[in-house]
Amino acid sequence: MTRMQVTGIKGIGALIASFTMYMMDIVNEALIVLVFLMLVDMITGVMRSFMTKSWNSTIGASGIIKKVAVILLIGMAGAIEYMMQSVGQDSKGVLILGVTSFFILNEGISILENCAQLGLPIPPILFNALEKLHKDPYGKENQVARNPDMDRIDKVAIMRENEHLQSELQKEKQKEDK
Repeated sequence: MTRMQVTGIKGIGALIASFTMYMMDIVNEALIVLVFLMLVDMITGVMRSFMTKSWNSTIGASGIIKKVAVILLIGMAGAIEYMMQSVGQDSKGVLILGVTSFFILNEGISILENCAQLGLPIPPILFNALEKLHKDPYGKENQVARNPDMDRIDKVAIMRENEHLQSELQKEKQKEDK
């Protein structure tokens, strides 16, 4: 598939999704934040693949497909809310907000992972939260098919490198203060 075809498909998909959300009146602040974070995630993902010399168009295309699927899931939540309203059960947007919030968190985690791979110092509280969120509280982690590319990421090494970078930054700051 050529770049022009991919761009055309994305444009048509965005047009359909935008029109559907407009007609259903489900464009809210959370959805705008999600779309912004999706763009940031794609940009940081491209930067990471460039820096780590692991550029792979298949992985990039699958990422785009997943993001389109996320928008479709939110559209499905909007359709369910619309149906609930039509039968007199107004959920006041809670369903869409819940689904959108889940994916906002997911995009935030991905952005943090990309930034850590770029070598940016990540505040320890964010990195610890990232580690906790990656643990499966239900113990089903091994039952789910994993992305083999994500398994190659050595999170412990990234954490050590992040701590080392932060300590170097603190030392430099102390030298500047003297």
